[in-house]
Amino acid sequence: MTFINASGTAVGFLDKAIDGIGGVVDDAFLTLPKLLKPFQPKRAIDRTTYEQQVDFYFEHHYIDHPEIFFQFPESLPDYLIASETFFLDGVRREITFSSQYVPRNPLITERFFSFPENKTARLIQWAHGDTGRKTLVCLHGYMLGDPDQAEKMFKVRTLFQMGLDVVLFVTPFHWRRGPKDKMRRGMFLQPDDVVMTCECFGQAVHDLAGSIHVLKDMGAGETGLIGASLGGYNAALFAALSDQIAFAALMVPAVKFTGDFSPGAARLPFHVEKEFLDRLNRLWTLHSPLNFSPKISKNRILVIASRGDKLCPFVHVHALCEQWGWPKHVFMTGGHWLVANAGERGRAWYRFLAEMGFVESR
Repeated sequence: MTFINASGTAVGFLDKAIDGIGGVVDDAFLTLPKLLKPFQPKRAIDRTTYEQQVDFYFEHHYIDHPEIFFQFPESLPDYLIASETFFLDGVRREITFSSQYVPRNPLITERFFSFPENKTARLIQWAHGDTGRKTLVCLHGYMLGDPDQAEKMFKVRTLFQMGLDVVLFVTPFHWRRGPKDKMRRGMFLQPDDVVMTCECFGQAVHDLAGSIHVLKDMGAGETGLIGASLGGYNAALFAALSDQIAFAALMVPAVKFTGDFSPGAARLPFHVEKEFLDRLNRLWTLHSPLNFSPKISKNRILVIASRGDKLCPFVHVHALCEQWGWPKHVFMTGGHWLVANAGERGRAWYRFLAEMGFVESR
């Protein structure tokens, strides 16, 4: 397989070396979880209970037809502006509404609802104050979601000054939606609980759709998505399930969770033979964007990825681009965190915004 770099030429030896260095940096970020893994307690569940929970998705045909698993809100959520402060020549608001998501699987409903913080959906909006303004919704990465951090990561001030309203969608079980117990901060992705993880993605899609309804009710114009890492996964998934959005930009996106983020690496209190592991893996990937085709034009999708990425492996991003008929894409040199030609990423992103009619050409 021949890969092409950001300049459109074949990948050479130097690029491959930089990809390798970027991968080494990513490995460093993955080392700590590996070191802590032997000290983490095994999940307290028996084999029969877990099998029953997993079997539900096979019995209701969600595995073979994953599109029917996802739910969308039937009506506009009741929302309120929880806080509002000045931001440049506009305002920064926190908007909240009650998530109406109910897990498909009744066997875990009680446990899913046992985290009260997650019942409140949250948006942070940086708004100019008028109506009809084009709006960019940002989807953050795994175990992130702090608005101050997101403001820097997504360069909200720059986008705001370019004329856009910008919104941060807080993913379920993140930031103020996260459990009070800090040891559960990463519970959105649980390789030892594929059932709970599946429902987390179901809620993410449901609440994101509700958020777009709320923004429209508040006067937002066309709405586009940008997602990074886990946010890129969610943006791709939403673009494959809904045509509510004008575009989707996927930055170093996750596409399929493998390795230490897969059931094969889980610590369970019983032996898992190959047949059961295969069933766990099938459920683990039910929500992967690779299971779907986009509902919006491929010309309205931008994929920016790094060939040496170890956190969100490039091979899966390449497979998604190929499966989706090669949407607009830029493949960078380096890894998830260390990128050699980061300036090209910014140029491609702002060029894409101009092509979508969201900003003026630079």
